[in-house]
Amino acid sequence: MTPVWSYSMWTTGTFEVTVDLALDFRKNYLVTGSLTLTDGSDRAHVYISTVCSSSGGDVVLCGVRDIGDDFDLGVTEFISGAVSVTVKLKTRGGAHRAEGAVYEI
Repeated sequence: MTPVWSYSMWTTGTFEVTVDLALDFRKNYLVTGSLTLTDGSDRAHVYISTVCSSSGGDVVLCGVRDIGDDFDLGVTEFISGAVSVTVKLKTRGGAHRAEGAVYEI
């Protein structure tokens, strides 16, 4: 596995923070991440909110996973055929940080 991207996001309070990562649709990736700081008893969640895919033509299809307060979504996933992925940190109070990496496999 070869690291392609690393990311870090942090918030204090009730916020949503995203990072968009460009990918090559001809390659396969492993997207990873986790909460590395949770200060306070409030909620925080890091997850893949959008994956945009293409088969090489002019059409790019984006699947939005970020609907409501779905705390069941994860951030570790194998991705193929994608041109970009968006990772989101959603918090409700407290101080929170998320970090992760994307690997080409």
